[in-house]
Amino acid sequence: MDPAVPITLDYTLRDLYSDNNEDDLNTTLIYYPLQFGYMHESPSAKYVYGYTLQSDDEKAASSFAMAANMVPQRYAFSAGQMPLIILDFDSSNKLKEENHKTCQTAGELPTHQLDIRRTFSQLIPNQRPTLTFVNSPGSISLGSGAQIAVLLPTDCLSHLPHVVHPETHYEILSKRGLALSGLPTPPSQVIDTGLVDSDDPSLLKQEVARMIESIDQRQVPFVIKLPQSISGMGTFLITTEVERGRVKTLLAEQFGVMLRQLNRSNHHLYPCSIVLQDFVTGPVVALSLFITKTGQPRFIACCEQRFDEQGHWIGGSISYRQQARRRETFAVIMQMVADFLRSKGYHGPAGVDIVTDDRSGEQLIIDLNVRVTGTFHLGPLTGHFTKRGLFEAGMTTVDFPYSRDKFEQMFADDIRNGSLIVSGWVHGESSQLSHAAITIGARESDELDEYFGRIKTATLHS
Repeated sequence: MDPAVPITLDYTLRDLYSDNNEDDLNTTLIYYPLQFGYMHESPSAKYVYGYTLQSDDEKAASSFAMAANMVPQRYAFSAGQMPLIILDFDSSNKLKEENHKTCQTAGELPTHQLDIRRTFSQLIPNQRPTLTFVNSPGSISLGSGAQIAVLLPTDCLSHLPHVVHPETHYEILSKRGLALSGLPTPPSQVIDTGLVDSDDPSLLKQEVARMIESIDQRQVPFVIKLPQSISGMGTFLITTEVERGRVKTLLAEQFGVMLRQLNRSNHHLYPCSIVLQDFVTGPVVALSLFITKTGQPRFIACCEQRFDEQGHWIGGSISYRQQARRRETFAVIMQMVADFLRSKGYHGPAGVDIVTDDRSGEQLIIDLNVRVTGTFHLGPLTGHFTKRGLFEAGMTTVDFPYSRDKFEQMFADDIRNGSLIVSGWVHGESSQLSHAAITIGARESDELDEYFGRIKTATLHS
């Protein structure tokens, strides 16, 4: 069978960074598994994230770990030919070190590096990132005049020159930052902590009780947002009193964990502030854009989002025929976001989740992700799909009980005809499970739904 034709993107992050700005040819991406930062931080870390608070469900924890390990390849798929440094980390450092030694002896690359290279090898050569793996932040070497762009600021990289100051980036990523931004959002209440640090256990206990009490005082339905969250983790929709009670019990412990991350180096960043927000009903879209250095917004894609039964984000879909209309529909709010981010000194990719209020018709921002989004790549893939007559596309993240080789054998025809792209894949360390990001294209929306169904069915085979 003939191999798949290499994928050509309409444009890449490199193109967007360098648009009318030759300085940004020196931008270096540094991506890492989500858990890298907090596994390498001290108890006095400045940049802390609520998504580290996970349940004790072993299967869910394993899936989350694999999803975290897939972050670098999934978010860098549309990077283009620019430097990409990946902090080489998995959840079992000792195992990784042993495997690394074995691979060095055998002249082979570790499996997780092969997974990443295999994903990028699907792209035409001049759109593949210039890839470097490093074992620690201290071993990172940048070119002359280079600045780094990251998904999330972290202490272990704060010594390096950033495109956007880490403190500023952390602020505009936060739910508090959005609530106080002046951008149109649902009515929101910010609950700040009065603590400067978490040294006094009695004060800590009192503060947890105060924050829990604020949840009691809010009328349902409403949304609770932890300060920094990702993929739906750290966001809780409260629609009933039963749900309020369940979430209060869950958060009573998690607030304590969160407040213990407070210290004198980060209290001015409000890392423990929560947001209580009115729940607004209406259609929601996920808008991806790029803000140039001069503050101009570049429309990338406007997608529908996909969530699992727990409310965690698992992907999204796009209708290419609707993109011109949606660009026009959301042009004003897109410019407002660009103006706000430029006022903070930010330029680069961003995502905006917008709800159109069923009652008033007002467009309201319910989330602002100041980084590459999970569906960003669906914009650069427009030409790849539409020239094949595929005007609906989507991406889903899913676990498979087998290897990438087997999956690609099962879907060989789809890969060859360009309707299916493996935009991320990681193999589990201690099981036969794999975690993947699968991007697909179809002619019509009902066919796309059927395609998603085929992918879901494939998770049951072993």
